[in-house]
Amino acid sequence: MPARYARAVPFLVRLRPNAAYLALLGIGVALLGLGTTMDGPFRFLLIGCGVVFVVILGTPILLSTVLRVPILAVDDAGVRLPLMGVRLGWAEIVRVRQAIGVAPPVLLIVPADQQAVMSQMRPWIRSESRTNIARYGTPIVVPQQTADRTLEDIEAAIAHHASQARNSRTSHPPDRGGTQTGEQNAGHA
Repeated sequence: MPARYARAVPFLVRLRPNAAYLALLGIGVALLGLGTTMDGPFRFLLIGCGVVFVVILGTPILLSTVLRVPILAVDDAGVRLPLMGVRLGWAEIVRVRQAIGVAPPVLLIVPADQQAVMSQMRPWIRSESRTNIARYGTPIVVPQQTADRTLEDIEAAIAHHASQARNSRTSHPPDRGGTQTGEQNAGHA
């Protein structure tokens, strides 16, 4: 197969639930259990709260660990965040860097158009992304504590794939007079 048709293997990051995440999930399970043993109207409140906790916190764990859906995928086409519903091509990424002086450490993916990214996001994640914009200046924040790869590895993979995409575009110009997109800024801190 010619080199220009070969695709690089995507770099995948999966969810690694931390102790606090699992503790909250445990509280949801406990609320469910307690609610099923009680009588009266308070029972339905406990069961309802338990279901909300288990569904909201359990779904990402189920999708990422059991069904193997990554929280972040990086390839020659760009960056995908399947659990968020976001897909960004290299021309849509302005910058990728680690936040300075933030504990716990986080990786910031800065899109060119934040509103376009917000419209791609699943509705229940938009509120958190607004908080991320206020705190970090970007809606896409990857915390180290919930990723199964280090932030340095993720940042290096993004830089590598952005470079590969940029090099493949320059070494193989588009046919039929197409124009190249502006991946100049992709992957640079």
